Amino acid sequence: MMAASRIGGSYEYDNIANCLPPGMPAMMGMAYGMEVMQDEQKITFFSEHQDALRRVYLDGRQPSQRVLNDPTYAGYSTGHWEGDTLVVDTVALTTKSFIDGSSPHSDKMTVHERIRIVEPGVLENRITVNDAEALTEPWQTVRRYRKAAPPNDELREFACAEGLREELR
Repeated sequence: MMAASRIGGSYEYDNIANCLPPGMPAMMGMAYGMEVMQDEQKITFFSEHQDALRRVYLDGRQPSQRVLNDPTYAGYSTGHWEGDTLVVDTVALTTKSFIDGSSPHSDKMTVHERIRIVEPGVLENRITVNDAEALTEPWQTVRRYRKAAPPNDELREFACAEGLREELR
């Protein structure tokens, strides 16, 4: 049985409705909590949605051929600092995800981000998606994240409703 349609598309193609990760860059715009942790080698984004995580490596490493041949929803992210701005490039993204929740992309898609604090407690993320096979021009968006205060600063366990995901294969 096929799921009911929704505005902007069909649940058949909606990763969230089918208990799948949203993928990049959609995962950076979810309406769920996110926790950011940094050490010298990486920054890790923990999302409340599906308990997902994303690592941005800051130590100069590059994706191996094995990584490039095994794309994932979060992809492989490397970054560096330009002053107070974190510059991140993400590659190796699965084509099972969508650019903005509904727009498909090719295996050549890359995501470029510029993340910085724009005012106390507010991060701004300028996202640019490049994919010459799927887009006629780069897709851009700006996301802002506000720091949560107690008691709303704790991530909660996410569980996709049992039986919600339809087997679409």
